[in-house]
Formats: sequence, structure tokens, C-alpha cells
Amino acid sequence: MKTNLSIMLILNLCILILNGCQSLKVSDESIDPNVFFINRTFKANPKLVFEAWVNPNRFTKWLGPKGASMYFIKADVKEGGTSFWSMTTTDGKTKFGTLNYKIINSSDLIVYTQNFSDKSENLIKAPFSQSYPDKLLTTVNFIPDGSNRTKVVVRWEVFGNATDAERQTFQSLKPVMQIGWSDSFDKLDTILLEGK
Repeated sequence: MKTNLSIMLILNLCILILNGCQSLKVSDESIDPNVFFINRTFKANPKLVFEAWVNPNRFTKWLGPKGASMYFIKADVKEGGTSFWSMTTTDGKTKFGTLNYKIINSSDLIVYTQNFSDKSENLIKAPFSQSYPDKLLTTVNFIPDGSNRTKVVVRWEVFGNATDAERQTFQSLKPVMQIGWSDSFDKLDTILLEGK
């Protein structure tokens, strides 16, 4: 009897811990002001929305501000893999960058670091600001939200060493990040609704 009670207590504790971890995944900016958060609910199941993030051909159709064109020079979308991209914006400027995948958990979670690069994949400072952090950690959660709907929560934070000036620049650019991600999500919403 005591053994069964002990097992039940341990199981309940594990459930509480797991539920606590789940709630951390969807926290918001009021909890951590040093992190940029954005979310959107899409009218598609988690598997389809997740696929739009891990399929390089689909990812390049929606990521980036309005009018931007993006393609992968190299795409290795797997845990431990690195993808190298190019994006040309409406001002005619072309930027390069890398994504280094840490976690890819089917239809649930993607975690990667990202940075700007030169044409040879060497890390460089952001083309728009010498005081922008070198690397960001991107965490994307895909959460079922009713029938055939998915809430996507994106968390962006400074990764690795950064100066106070770099952290302040990151904070000051949050309104621009909001616009950029909103543009991207608008395009993703259209693609998902059209079934492309």
C-alpha cells in the first residue's frame, strides 16, 4: 500500500513539473522583458503549420518583410544541422545568414540560433546596426488551439555574449521586430489558407 502511494506521489509530482514546463513555453513579455515575444493563431493543424517552418521551399515563401525574396543556399533542417540563406529586401539590399538547429520536435517545438553572415557563411555584424547582438536564440512553439487551429508562439532572445549596448539595441528594435514578424505571419496565414 505504501509503495502504491509513493508511486502515485511521484507520478503527480512529475505531472506538476511537466505542466510547469509547458507553461514556460508560452510565457509572455510581462514575465521577461529581455525577451521578444509574438504569437499568432493560424487556421491549420499543428502538423501543417510546423511543416511550413521545416520545409525550406515553404519557409522561404513567407519569412521576411513584405516584398522580400528569400532562398536557401544550403538547407540542412535537422537537429545539429545548419542552413544558410539569402534575402533581398525592397531596398535592393541582399543579406545572408545562418540558422543552427538545436531542437526539432515534430509538430511541437523548434529551437535554433541565428546570425547574419557574409557570402562565405562567416558571422558578421547585422547590416543595419553595428550594435545589434551577434546571435539570437529563436524558440517556436506550436500549440493546438481548438479544431484545426494552431497557436504559434515565437520567443527571440540574445544568445551568447553581448554587450549592454547590444542588449539595449535589441530592446529598442522590438517595435520593428513586431512589424517584421507580423508581415511574415500575414504571408504565412495566406499560404496556409490557400493550401500552398
